[in-house]
Amino acid sequence: MTERTLASELSGIRALVLDIDDTILDTRAAMTEAGTHAARALWPEQADRHERMAVRYYDDPGRWFHRYTAGEITIERMRTERLGDVAREFGVELPEDAVERYLVAYWPAFRRAQRLFDDVPGLLAAAEAAGLDVALLTNSTTADTMIKLEALGLAERFAGLVVTTDTLGFGKPDPRVYREVCRIVGADPAVSVCVGDSLEWDVLGARRAGLRAVWLDRSDGDGAPPGVTRVASLSEVTAALLATKSADLGP
Repeated sequence: MTERTLASELSGIRALVLDIDDTILDTRAAMTEAGTHAARALWPEQADRHERMAVRYYDDPGRWFHRYTAGEITIERMRTERLGDVAREFGVELPEDAVERYLVAYWPAFRRAQRLFDDVPGLLAAAEAAGLDVALLTNSTTADTMIKLEALGLAERFAGLVVTTDTLGFGKPDPRVYREVCRIVGADPAVSVCVGDSLEWDVLGARRAGLRAVWLDRSDGDGAPPGVTRVASLSEVTAALLATKSADLGP
């Protein structure tokens, strides 16, 4: 079996498929900041627990977001169940209009909290220089995704190049969503590489759909499962693309 390396995963590719949350955007930080603000609106008396409540919502131990992306439940139920889990964990009452009140406080704070990782602009520039089509594939909704992209001035850059759960009614790791994102950029899955922070969704799911894959692990870990190409920063992908381009140009 041929060893998978970053160079081999990127060799001869025509398209770069990027995950959004915690890959190009610091979604954990944004959701924690906005969720802290929203928890304050629901449970003002819990002042010392709001941030922990927000982290619990983000962590989603009940995997309600996974059920939503599989098309099993609506986004409304997903949000209700995650807030219900927070209320049970912290021993507080869940108001009857909790989701509505939460979102009213959450969305403005979430928009303000958007941050692009520092290694993203360089990667987009290198992909453009290499003549690669770049598309985004996310398990978030279209509405949520547009808030993120508009807040960062990226909506026009990726117009028509984003696949969300709304596109087909389900998300990763269903093979059809990876093939859909390849279709919109006009690239065969075999010459497309998916880069993202989730082993389950951005690596294993992508491979099952016929794409190549690179796992972005921004943690301090230094290992990866056998056969998985891991990078600690998108700057590594950028450098590999630039090296490939230089090699193609010759001396």
